[in-house]
Amino acid sequence: MNADNNNSNTHNVNSKEDVPVAGSSILMWIQGVVGSIGRTTVRFVRNIPSRIHNKYLRYRNEKKRMPRRKTKSKVYVLVGYTTKEHIDRRFAAVKVQQMIRKVLLGLILLVLIIILNNWLNPLGNTDELKQIVGIDKIDDLAQEDPFGEPGATNQIQIITTTVTPTPAVT
Repeated sequence: MNADNNNSNTHNVNSKEDVPVAGSSILMWIQGVVGSIGRTTVRFVRNIPSRIHNKYLRYRNEKKRMPRRKTKSKVYVLVGYTTKEHIDRRFAAVKVQQMIRKVLLGLILLVLIIILNNWLNPLGNTDELKQIVGIDKIDDLAQEDPFGEPGATNQIQIITTTVTPTPAVT
């Protein structure tokens, strides 16, 4: 009869395949990580000369392909299946969009100023402003002009008009 090894409390002498879980599996994991790091490092170092050579060839080919500059202005090269008309249309569309953006921003700022003016109402109730500043009459503001001629009088005249209501004829 076969004994069940999973439930047995006795140690089997013939268990050379059994690997201790803690020590050996951590050691195997460390070996795998170190081996992977080593392989990638060797591959990186081995590819350095060819990467430098390829980078130089790309730079040289790009410089050969570009047209020569005769002025300070930048020379553009059309790449792919595009045409000059297509590029001009795109630049014109960008200019129109920028103009629309600027006009809309100006309109938004104008509306904001109008709303703030109506909300704050700076000239609506001047009696409160006079009380805050401490001025009762306009003559208090311009009693004497320090830069004017001596003996000159105020040029400010306050004209008050009275309206008399007329009776309605029915």
